[in-house]
Amino acid sequence: MCPSDIYQLPVSTNGFGASAEVFVSDNQYPCSIAVKDEVIGDEVKIQVQRDDADTWIDYEQGQLLIGKKIKCRIAYGGETRKITIEVFHT
Repeated sequence: MCPSDIYQLPVSTNGFGASAEVFVSDNQYPCSIAVKDEVIGDEVKIQVQRDDADTWIDYEQGQLLIGKKIKCRIAYGGETRKITIEVFHT
């Protein structure tokens, strides 16, 4: 079983919410992100930024990311709320 961390990220009805650093390591290691609330999981859009890049890229749940630092932001078409994500890493 991989270790994991749980984060609650805010979203609003107007696109992506604030970003949060969800993975930091001295070396490049793999990690992946999943929405904990399966009922809305398919409706949540995730974008990630890897290793201080300037560009946000779309992310599919479960996709493997390799880097030293990963930032994440999410969007949800519903009401303003916090959405819980789990970040799996080695």
